[in-house]
Amino acid sequence: MTDNQRDMIRHESQVMGEIAAMARSPVFYGRGVARGDGRLVLVTPGLFGNDTYLQPLRTWLGRIGYRPVRSTLTVNAGCPQKLREQVDQTLQRQLARHPGRVALIGHSRGGMLCWAIASQLQEQASHLILLGSPAPAVVAMMRQGEWMNPGEIATSSVAQAGARAMRMLSPECNVPECGCPYVEDLRRPLSAATRVMAIFSTEDPVVHPPSCRAPGAENVEVRGTHSGLVYNRRVLPHIARFLASR
Repeated sequence: MTDNQRDMIRHESQVMGEIAAMARSPVFYGRGVARGDGRLVLVTPGLFGNDTYLQPLRTWLGRIGYRPVRSTLTVNAGCPQKLREQVDQTLQRQLARHPGRVALIGHSRGGMLCWAIASQLQEQASHLILLGSPAPAVVAMMRQGEWMNPGEIATSSVAQAGARAMRMLSPECNVPECGCPYVEDLRRPLSAATRVMAIFSTEDPVVHPPSCRAPGAENVEVRGTHSGLVYNRRVLPHIARFLASR
């Protein structure tokens, strides 16, 4: 294990303190934050994640007046087109029961899935919130037709782990050369009616902070871990405020 990997693990271990601080915060119980209007809010996990670790965030969203939607992903790894199809099918079932505009929140790699779905939904997507996600950098790369080294947007060990998972789970996938609907959705401009906010930690040891900054969007810098952005008590008020904006 390298010194950089040790430093990353040491820093990310602080997430337990962030969870404890969130649980003590009045914001987590809906005090002093903008209330929701009952719309659906899709929440997607980051690389190698699933819905389990996002439960506190979904609970909080429900508490302040939204209808949180699980991604249903067993693990966010492998072919992004297949993952996007699964998440989109889940969202469409919920929209059949609760029609209207929908908001999307994506953590890390989940931000790219949410971006592709928002692009497909166009004006039906009201808000897109990216938490520690390199989606802006990846989208820019897709639109320029240039495939950057994954190590340019994330720590090399994380990028390599994602690449190994892709080869193992989806050996047939050669994104972005495939030009699949996922790639085309990332290249297509979002609707002008979709508001975008990127929240990222200036201390993030996993995804390089500049990769998270979205041109033309509201960019919010906080301090804390990468994995803890979904628990960060400083992040929750920004999410509530932004979702309540029209």
